[in-house]
Amino acid sequence: MKILILGDSHGRTRLMADVVKKHKANVACVLFLGDNAADVYDFAADFDRPIHAVAGNCDFDDEFPREITLDVGGKRIWMSHGDAYSVKYDYDTIEAAAIARGADICLFGHTHDPIVLEKNGILFVNPGSISEPRGRRGKSYAVLEILGDKCLAKIIEI
Repeated sequence: MKILILGDSHGRTRLMADVVKKHKANVACVLFLGDNAADVYDFAADFDRPIHAVAGNCDFDDEFPREITLDVGGKRIWMSHGDAYSVKYDYDTIEAAAIARGADICLFGHTHDPIVLEKNGILFVNPGSISEPRGRRGKSYAVLEILGDKCLAKIIEI
């Protein structure tokens, strides 16, 4: 099972819609990690599978929750934008929160800097930003693949 992970679009949706179109036939769902969560509406009509989105620090209404826990493919996925867990400084707080929620996979954004990291049996994935990259990498997103007990994540630069 493959899952498309996007985040930090900040109202710039053209690339995001193109990425969803590219992966549409191969993914079971799309997960969006905040900062303009309503941007998912730009591709929702053309995507007939589940879309889950959380609010980020730039989402100023209550339309989307701040975090979501999903059971997908036999794995528990916890998703949050990450700003409430100090991810720009270190991953200790978000790691403790992921452990407390029994997460196998922790998805977050906020830093605009993509990572894939496994620690204490939890896979941490930040897809980076689809519109405003930071650091040494370009615009990016992630694809998560759940293969039985194994979880693999890949950062894809545009």
